[in-house]
Amino acid sequence: MKKLFTVMFVCAVALCVTARPGPGPGPFGGPGRHHHHHHGRGAALGVGAGVLGAGLVAAAVYDATHPRPIVAPAPTVVAPAPVVVQQPVVVQQPVVTGHYETRVNNVWVEGRYVDQVYNGVIQRVWQPGHYEQRQTQVWVSP
Repeated sequence: MKKLFTVMFVCAVALCVTARPGPGPGPFGGPGRHHHHHHGRGAALGVGAGVLGAGLVAAAVYDATHPRPIVAPAPTVVAPAPVVVQQPVVVQQPVVTGHYETRVNNVWVEGRYVDQVYNGVIQRVWQPGHYEQRQTQVWVSP
């Protein structure tokens, strides 16, 4: 529609510019006829104004009958994040075969002072180092 309006405007301006008063070739003067200055120009301006007015009316009619589309952005769709349920990891316990055994070991005990009571009196007495037998639990596998 803008192109049509531009073409009509250019035609109207061209008619107004090329109209010449007086005799001779021209859009409104013929050979041997005498025109006053304002008569030829007035007719050309009238035609130009008519073409321009027709273009404006045509543009208004076109805009009224052909509404421009309204462009709206597409709505944003936000999808919820998927729910992931992780299954618990099942750890299989190894099959245990074996058992505890009680063993007797000889253990060295360092020398030390020991408190002893004689007739109601506490005395410190040196006890020299020695071996003792101690029982320990040991895991035995087959």
